[in-house]
Amino acid sequence: MSVEQAAKPTFEIHVGDPHKVGDLTSSHIVYAVRTKTSSKAYRQPEFTVSRRYRDFLWLYNSMHSNNPGVVVAPPPEKQAVGRFDTNFVESRRAALERMLNKIAGHPILQHDGDLKIFLESEAFNVDVKNKENREPDIGQSKGMLSSFGISVGGGSKFVEHDDWFHDRKIYLDALENQLKALMKSMDTVVLQRKGLAEAAGDFSSSLHALSAVELSPALSSPLDGLSELQLRIRELYDRQAQQDVLTLGITIDEYIRLIGSVKMAFTQRQKAFHTWHAAESDLQKRKNTQDKLLRQGKTQQDRLNQANADVADAERKVHQTRLLFEDMGRLMRNELQRFEKEKVEDFKSGVETFLESAVEAQKELIELWETFLLRLDAGEEGLPYYVPQSEIETSDAAPPTENAGSDPLLAEENA
Repeated sequence: MSVEQAAKPTFEIHVGDPHKVGDLTSSHIVYAVRTKTSSKAYRQPEFTVSRRYRDFLWLYNSMHSNNPGVVVAPPPEKQAVGRFDTNFVESRRAALERMLNKIAGHPILQHDGDLKIFLESEAFNVDVKNKENREPDIGQSKGMLSSFGISVGGGSKFVEHDDWFHDRKIYLDALENQLKALMKSMDTVVLQRKGLAEAAGDFSSSLHALSAVELSPALSSPLDGLSELQLRIRELYDRQAQQDVLTLGITIDEYIRLIGSVKMAFTQRQKAFHTWHAAESDLQKRKNTQDKLLRQGKTQQDRLNQANADVADAERKVHQTRLLFEDMGRLMRNELQRFEKEKVEDFKSGVETFLESAVEAQKELIELWETFLLRLDAGEEGLPYYVPQSEIETSDAAPPTENAGSDPLLAEENA
């Protein structure tokens, strides 16, 4: 493997096999996380582990704390009601899979040791506990800033002096509002499709009940066929509603959450700014003490020596905190550029898949109606009248009879 390949390993991660475990008080969904990677940091090129939602949440929090300024793909929101619903579990599974692949595809995050623990550890809870006991503060952004021995606190109100960051913050606020409005509209569309599915089911039940009391086979049979058609239309609307969620809906939701991660990175930069200025304030206090001792003369030589050392230490902290703030600024510029590029690609892909799904659904709907009309037309021409789809499938499975050739529709389907 070349040095370049080692520095930029590839990951292919699938989250699947969601199943419910535990009793009534501790029930939860467990997922199988399957990883295929070229990274030599892992024991095997392919492996599978079991993880639950809170494990994904731990990974997100760890990634965010370990890498201040980096935009980390977040997991989907926690949900207490309906969390075992089949459609919800599937949308969450897809969102968790996207989260892991974004993290593993990030040039910084893919080398984080906590990602390795998450993807590979077969004793996950034990390894996490051992890590926290061994390194209680390492990697925590709060601990990193506090390690300079400066009380950061809440700091004064942050005023952005960099026009680039100021403009990006305004843009992100506007983008978040627009995406939330779009998500609300998407939810309305999904609810309408589910409403259409429910209406089609009710219509089917009414038609079936009517066909059951109708004495004339010439009318009862088409009514029963129309009832069966409405059932298939209901399935189509249900499927399309879920497809809307899994195509464009999941992309919108993902970027609303990603904007939240970007804002957390902004907050980390603000903390770095306050740490820098707190260090400068501390340096000024120590210089004032040094000046005061210098004016008192040699009688305070011991205290003066200590003051000189304190000033030198404070100057070092000011230098380090300033570099930290500047480095975080450069990192965030790259992160926001990466965010913009991926946003365009993801939304383009999401919209294309959404449109393709909508077109296929309409084609299927048209085909259902056309097939139904063909069978009705066959009856009007004096040929064997409408035959329900279930009977056609049964006759297709059975050996051909002498009368099979009398129905041109059946003959066409058999051909």
